[in-house]
Amino acid sequence: MAEERVLLTREGLAKLREELDYLRNVRLPEVAQSLEQARSTNLSTEDEPGYELTREEQAAVEGRIVQIEDMLARAEVIDEDAVQQSGIVQIGSTVVVVDDAGREQTFQIVNPLEVDAIRGKISSESPVGRALLGHRAGDTIEVTVPTGTRRLKIVSLT
Repeated sequence: MAEERVLLTREGLAKLREELDYLRNVRLPEVAQSLEQARSTNLSTEDEPGYELTREEQAAVEGRIVQIEDMLARAEVIDEDAVQQSGIVQIGSTVVVVDDAGREQTFQIVNPLEVDAIRGKISSESPVGRALLGHRAGDTIEVTVPTGTRRLKIVSLT
């Protein structure tokens, strides 16, 4: 079974690489130093909660490193120019929509790893993101969100 590719924007790929570098070169050495200090002061017993918390943190950091390495191995950078030229909403598309009340919003559809609601980056797996996928400028979609059903007209793809 082929492993599923991870579609990322250039920015998303850079952020994952930065996080991996930080975890490897800053967090892991910090945690290792904390464990060494605990060992040198004989606090490395199962009864010492600080030591156990540090061991759990070490496991979490190492787990995240493995996760990021796996994602990077399967990463495919989205050709944002090709996405824009396709005229079809897909991961990487920036979509301008207007709701029934005339409010305009701009969203970029991204991999769930890149979500940043404040900057308008919504997940392709969110209700709005999923509803927009595969549509074109001029289409009107209905999407069920926690506050009810919304009608959105796609004004443009940029």
